[in-house]
Amino acid sequence: MFRIRRYPFASDPLREVRLLKRWVWVGASLATLILVLLYLSTFHLSVEQGILISLTMTITVALAIELAFTHILRLTRASAYPVKLAVELSPLQGFQEACHRSAEMVAQLLGAEAAVVAWVHSDLQELEPLASAGLPEQWLKVAPHLSLAESGLEETVRQGQVVTKGTAAGDRWFRGLGESYSVTYVPLLSSDKVIGVLGLAGDGATFNPKDHRLLSAIGVAVGLALDNARLYDQERKRAERLQELAQMRSDFLLTVSHELRTPLTSVKTSAEMLLEEDHSPAESPRGQLIRNIVHGVNRLNTLIGDLVSMARLNNSQLQLNLEPVGTGEMARAACNLLRPLTQTKRQTLDVHFDVPGPKVLVDQRRFEQILVNLLSNAHRFTPAGGHISVDVHEEGDEVIIAISDTGSGIPEQERRAIFEPFYRGKDGSGRRVPGGMGMGLAIAKSLAELHGGRIWVESGEVGSTFFLAIQRYPEPVAVPVRAGAN
Repeated sequence: MFRIRRYPFASDPLREVRLLKRWVWVGASLATLILVLLYLSTFHLSVEQGILISLTMTITVALAIELAFTHILRLTRASAYPVKLAVELSPLQGFQEACHRSAEMVAQLLGAEAAVVAWVHSDLQELEPLASAGLPEQWLKVAPHLSLAESGLEETVRQGQVVTKGTAAGDRWFRGLGESYSVTYVPLLSSDKVIGVLGLAGDGATFNPKDHRLLSAIGVAVGLALDNARLYDQERKRAERLQELAQMRSDFLLTVSHELRTPLTSVKTSAEMLLEEDHSPAESPRGQLIRNIVHGVNRLNTLIGDLVSMARLNNSQLQLNLEPVGTGEMARAACNLLRPLTQTKRQTLDVHFDVPGPKVLVDQRRFEQILVNLLSNAHRFTPAGGHISVDVHEEGDEVIIAISDTGSGIPEQERRAIFEPFYRGKDGSGRRVPGGMGMGLAIAKSLAELHGGRIWVESGEVGSTFFLAIQRYPEPVAVPVRAGAN
């Protein structure tokens, strides 16, 4: 006969009841002995009468103790076993492991000779065995699926009732155990829905199939634990698949970017050479067409750079060359880069910071990219003649850089979405703003977090302010050197 693996539980749920029963037996035996002696000494009874009284009192007390503790043990099992199973199974995160452990634990707790955990197919027509205990190791590979109609388990699955069969001889799962064993099927419930069946086989000496209250409670506890493990497995596999897709997307972006840069470099070089050799007036159609080519190639190079940056950020391949740099110095460089664009839209760009300003430990080129992306976003959404301001100040141990504009406000439901890749905001009329692929703010946010900083936005009906916070670099304190005596 196959043995069920015994799991050492953290504590025996019935230990206290069994211990109490032993003490009650000891106390009852002493009390009975004392009462018999008192009867003998008080009423001067004969030895035969004393023995008769002793036997009567002993049998009465024994029956009372057994009946009382049988009821107490039954109530304790009904409450303690499901809790014990839930505690033991809840940490398990693999569905298959949870199925095998639940089969062996239930068989061990209930004294069953064998147990099978089966799952109900979505059409509620068939049971698929997933785990077993007390059966051969190869049993699962050849175990048949049970049709509900043929096995007589429709009542168990559809109504959630415990079903007991008189013998295991005619059962397709437990027939090898023999006719001396009875078979019980317990529905596994989760959210009032039968998701599986627990099959148990055992003889009357160790397994009591009539305690339906206990079996139903165990079915609920095991069903919830298995359903949670199944959902966890599904989420883990979904997360792994999403990670694979993200890796594939990043690899694709890097490959496409690399393949595009070579012909674009050739087109740009050729256009610049034509522009140098062109001696026609600046406003001539030929010169304007060449400038359009150069401008378009530069724009494509910028977009490809964004794609590469996003792909490297997703792959965690971006390396930072950290050094202490003044925030005012980097803000000035970003403003100088964007100033020609603001002038073309007659926008005013006000700055409120000192140079070099408070220092931060950053990769200067990448940190300036954050500021340029934030300023580009403000320039794009601020109408002609609008106002953009840049402010740098310290708050505690952080340096806060605030970039404000007078464009249309950002609705509250969009304030998180604007930092997602490929999301493009809308202007005041509700139309998507032309230009860009919606990656500027996503790159800025990722780079800020890579530096240990954070980005957020505050906006009203008119105007928005983007905040960039980063840890201030502590300046080394100069230790005064005392002049020593010669």
